[in-house]
Amino acid sequence: MGSVNDSSTLSQERTKAQDTPDELAKQYISLNGTTTDFVNRVQTDATLEVLNIDFRDASFAFHAQWLHDAYVETNPSKDSDGVFSRKAAQARIQNASLKGTGTQSAVQITWVDGSKSSFPTIWLRAMAPLVAKRLDIGAEASEVNPAGWLAHELAIPEVLYGDLFPQISEPGDLNAVKERILDAVLLESALGIVKVVGLPDPDVESERKRENTIVTKVLKELCGSVYFHPRRGADKSFNVTTIYANDMKPGESLLPNYDTTKVLLPHSDHAHYTHPARVQGLYALEGESENVFVSCYAILGTLKKETPHLYTPFCKAPMSMGRVAHFYKPSMYQATTDTAVTMYPGYPDKIKRFKWHPHLTGSLQSSYDDLKEARVAHRTFQEIMSRDTHLFRFVMKPGDLFIWDNFRILHGRNRVMEVPRTVVGQTVPEQVVADQYRAVKMAKLRGFIEDKWLVHTPIDQLHEMVKLVVVAETNY
Repeated sequence: MGSVNDSSTLSQERTKAQDTPDELAKQYISLNGTTTDFVNRVQTDATLEVLNIDFRDASFAFHAQWLHDAYVETNPSKDSDGVFSRKAAQARIQNASLKGTGTQSAVQITWVDGSKSSFPTIWLRAMAPLVAKRLDIGAEASEVNPAGWLAHELAIPEVLYGDLFPQISEPGDLNAVKERILDAVLLESALGIVKVVGLPDPDVESERKRENTIVTKVLKELCGSVYFHPRRGADKSFNVTTIYANDMKPGESLLPNYDTTKVLLPHSDHAHYTHPARVQGLYALEGESENVFVSCYAILGTLKKETPHLYTPFCKAPMSMGRVAHFYKPSMYQATTDTAVTMYPGYPDKIKRFKWHPHLTGSLQSSYDDLKEARVAHRTFQEIMSRDTHLFRFVMKPGDLFIWDNFRILHGRNRVMEVPRTVVGQTVPEQVVADQYRAVKMAKLRGFIEDKWLVHTPIDQLHEMVKLVVVAETNY
């Protein structure tokens, strides 16, 4: 059984060794290099349609056409004459050279038509794994998806409530605090969960009414806004409480999430939504319960290792998921059809999101020929997550507040141990999270690279650029 780490704050530790300055230095510079030089050499090929760049740690070949299409002159948005989809593939490089050093260095290109472009080297290095060809002999490809974590490996990092609200504590860099928390929750290399500690005493009545709740305040400060529910309205949380059972009328029944008398199997919230929430927070107001977390990456990795023939059937089999909520007026009828695993568009092997809620899944929508194998795959996924090796169990007590990535961490409830028991939940939509995370990373890069280069840059590449800047500025 794993345990919650109660001894250290997120501001004092890194979730992975690879994010420390020493490891970053090893990753991005050679032993005989310096942190102020990102590029050793640039050279065009005989066709003038390829640019070879020797970075300190790796060499890549870029299409001249891609560079031409990706160039940002003054504004990331382009007029009708500038969009790449209207241009023929004809970009050719007359010559290329390096200008400047360190984080301010750039690759200068003169095109055959006489026009010129300048590309920041840290931007090129971050984008290279996506769009360029690796030229190093014997370069090893990294795993597409992370391994996740097993129960004995999970020590949940902590963050102080006062760090998010510096007006009630020592002033600090709020953007840096948000970056650390969002990295710990969203980065694939991180655990995907944090615990917020040092919380103020709750207003019990407000929490029970789902108004002005602590979890809503924390998530709004971290992400900017929370989910606007079509029935509850703005900023209203949801409660899971034993009190609901006492208020039930004869013949009525609670939805599985809210029926605290029963086991709630590990699941992701909003699985029955077409667009589920990305970040979830849960605060224990009163009572105690045994709850669980489990890593979807670890479950799927075990399934792929033990029963590789079930991997594809599991990832590709569609499920119907839905619920009816009569406690809203009018009632809500919600349903969607989706797969348990969603891949990133254009990347058939890279996982973007997991959806899993066995209580709200109706059945598989596989074809007649595929049903048996797909059903075995889903049952295997369910069996693996119930193993002691994968299931992280912990007692949730009053004052506990957890925030996690709802796209890859499942949560559940084994039993209620002390009543009345009430937990208060809140979620943040994917787009809200994405916008805030991008804003945080761009703020970290401001002063090193112009905003216009960052607008179209994928979030993972923004993070890579931040790491490059960290290495350069710490002078390793």
